[in-house]
Amino acid sequence: MLPQSFKHPFPVKKILFRILPVSILFIFVLQFQSCRDDDFDTSPYLRLEFSTDSLLFDTVFTDEVGSATRQFKVFNKHNSRINISSVELAGGKDSYFRINAAGRAGTRIENLEIEAKDSMYVFVEVTIDPVGQDLPLIIKDSVVFNVNNNQQDVKLIAWGQDAHFITPNYTDTVHNIDYHIVTQNTVWSGPKPYVVEGIVVVAPHVNFRITEGTHVHFRNKAAMMFLEHSSLNIEGTLDAPVYMQGDRLEHAYSDLPGQWGYIYLTAASGTHQIDYAVIKNATYGIVLDSVANFSEPTLKLRNTIIKNMDQTGLEFRGSWVEAENVVVANCGTHAIYMGLGGNYDFRHTTVANYYSLPGDIRQTPSLVFNNYYVDTTNTVQVREFEKAYFGNSIIYGSLQEEIMLDLYPDNNVASFAFDHSLIRTSFHHQYGDLFDNTLFNEQPRFVSASDNDYRLMEDSPVIGEGDPDIAIHIPLDILGNDRTDRVDMGAFQYYEMEDENEEDE
Repeated sequence: MLPQSFKHPFPVKKILFRILPVSILFIFVLQFQSCRDDDFDTSPYLRLEFSTDSLLFDTVFTDEVGSATRQFKVFNKHNSRINISSVELAGGKDSYFRINAAGRAGTRIENLEIEAKDSMYVFVEVTIDPVGQDLPLIIKDSVVFNVNNNQQDVKLIAWGQDAHFITPNYTDTVHNIDYHIVTQNTVWSGPKPYVVEGIVVVAPHVNFRITEGTHVHFRNKAAMMFLEHSSLNIEGTLDAPVYMQGDRLEHAYSDLPGQWGYIYLTAASGTHQIDYAVIKNATYGIVLDSVANFSEPTLKLRNTIIKNMDQTGLEFRGSWVEAENVVVANCGTHAIYMGLGGNYDFRHTTVANYYSLPGDIRQTPSLVFNNYYVDTTNTVQVREFEKAYFGNSIIYGSLQEEIMLDLYPDNNVASFAFDHSLIRTSFHHQYGDLFDNTLFNEQPRFVSASDNDYRLMEDSPVIGEGDPDIAIHIPLDILGNDRTDRVDMGAFQYYEMEDENEEDE
């Protein structure tokens, strides 16, 4: 028995006070570690979150080169790290899809870590092999995530279509350029689409036809060029127009300019005719160079929409063009450029230029008339206009002035005429004789310029203001509506649209 005077060097109360918190902390840590493994949250109830529950790939053309890539985001919204034991394609090695997560690619990727309150991207690419069929097919799969013995997935859906692939078959060793040369009369027809890579060059004296309902898709910078005495004939119909556009069919690319190059009808090429075509999303629409004689029109353009061009919709140089029921819309520099004079007759044409992209707003007028150039000796060479006529047409856009006269000398406009048209311009103050029964600077009241819908609303000022004598040989509008009882300006005749299902074209 200890003497009463003895005092323990570590009083019991103090010992308990110091040991108890440590013990409690130790017990807490043991309990916490029971649901963690290497600092990962191993809760069986843990769930990831995704930026989407399904990933859609619009039409992908089925060749060994063509593919499309999408991405989605995986979120860890918890307060602790997560280990994804595997991310894999349900279709395994036979899948048309491939995945890449955290810089690692494959059909199955193991042990991916996501920090607390962090996220990561998963990239998915699809390439669909040719299947020898004309109609679209659908490919499905899913990306499966395994976390703590739980599975979650993101659905993958891709539309694929077999196509004719037009690739280079000739190398120009002088210019080091690859072409696809067409050396005999050729017809492109549906239903299987054509996908063009590089430049298609139509050789001299070759007739090139594209028939109704055919879709031609151009890869980046792809183009068509027509040489001496070759001709282009696009033979679309109201119910089955010909489409010429880029090869990216995702919604984000539906109205994006500059996806492919141009259609170039060279100076020595033959006569060309385009009927019921939609040409869109290129750098230039149609470039038609000057010709040696004017025995007949170089280009007849009918019932055609040309829109969303990075530069110019129609660029003509000393050419003879007849156009009717034509829409030229949203072009980055000019809608129609008529340089080096020429002979131009536009009837029931709608020019609607509201081109605007982030950081890129159009500053140049829609219609340009030019009749000269300066040669290598610094001498001005003049080529006069035989005719520049716009009848029953609309020329409108986002600029205060949509016409530019670049003429030499003294702005000779004797051959110009704007007849029964609506125009956004101030030139009528200076050249009043050019304009006959013309409306100036009034809103045409399109259905939706932002959606490329240039049909007329019921309060449009152009309704009934067209000249029947101009329309007599164009009794139907671009949509097949009758205009014999009442003539409206532009390519579209007003009609009631209350109960119809509206489509893009």
